[in-house]
Amino acid sequence: MLGTAGKEPDYHMIAAKKNGLNDKWARIIGIPVIVILLLLTRDSAIKGENYKILIFNIAKDFVYVISYWECSRFIFLYMRNKFPHLKETAKRIAIQSLAISLFILFATCVIASINYYYPTGEKEDFLSEFYDILEKSLVLLGIITVLYECAYFFGRWEHSLYESERLKKENLISQLELLKNQISPHFLFNSLNALITLVPEDPKLSVLFIQRLSNVYRHVLNYNERNVIDLETELKFLDDYIFLNKMRFGENLNVIYQLPENLAQIKVIPFTLQILVENAIKHNIVSGKKPLVITISKTGSFIVVKNNLQIKTSGVESTNTGLQNITNRYELLTNKKVEVVADSASFSVSLPLIYDSDYL
Repeated sequence: MLGTAGKEPDYHMIAAKKNGLNDKWARIIGIPVIVILLLLTRDSAIKGENYKILIFNIAKDFVYVISYWECSRFIFLYMRNKFPHLKETAKRIAIQSLAISLFILFATCVIASINYYYPTGEKEDFLSEFYDILEKSLVLLGIITVLYECAYFFGRWEHSLYESERLKKENLISQLELLKNQISPHFLFNSLNALITLVPEDPKLSVLFIQRLSNVYRHVLNYNERNVIDLETELKFLDDYIFLNKMRFGENLNVIYQLPENLAQIKVIPFTLQILVENAIKHNIVSGKKPLVITISKTGSFIVVKNNLQIKTSGVESTNTGLQNITNRYELLTNKKVEVVADSASFSVSLPLIYDSDYL
């Protein structure tokens, strides 16, 4: 089978653990440090003030800093979940900045009012108190924002490296399986057997058969390292592959295309359609009494490969490795899931449409 892979670990679970927000120690250490800095910037603390007032101010600063930190943290996390993609970074930062600005103004008004009406030191007029709190709020939120944004972008960078390594591994597995299965005596044996039978009966058709076989191998060599290719290119390869199989099965194998004329913008992962067609042939009866019908269509935002179900009762054991490889690579490249539906009469696999913006 082309492009199959062994059973892989749950990469998405690993990625979720790697990218989870673990800021416990940043909060445990950061909040007291900021409170100390605020205390040192207070003139009355430097000059010396009543210890009861000092303790009250420290407690009050703790409440303020925790409130600022947790509210800001909520805004950051909400915006990241709302706009998770890198292409939405500008939009996320703009809305996040607006939300934080409104929060700062509201929090500054509340704190300035509390300090003005319930002073614990020398009383200032409300505007002076407001501007003083606003200045400290901007510094505080600036520190928190820098910490979280740096952690966020470092995490995305680390995750990108991790995903890149996963993709390389998937491609290596796929290429290995191509060498093990496609360019192997098994596939060549079947093709040559069909050719041996064909040569004495129809020399012209034999030449065409050799040309199609050459096209299959050329496609494997040209595209086995690609992440995605045009759907039109994949369909040309699939036509050659189906032609070779029809030399064995004749009209007992029927592949029907139900695709729109304009396929220029649609891409697929190389060999996915071939793998699905080969799976259908490999695991189902193909005979005059039970012809195999495979339909390849575009339904909504999916390319659907569907076949009537007439499972072979012996001789072939399904490992689902080829299908698992396709699923892993689609989720890795596009974060979209491949849908598999099986019932008593049919088996279908829906491949999400891929565009340049999905994987750039």
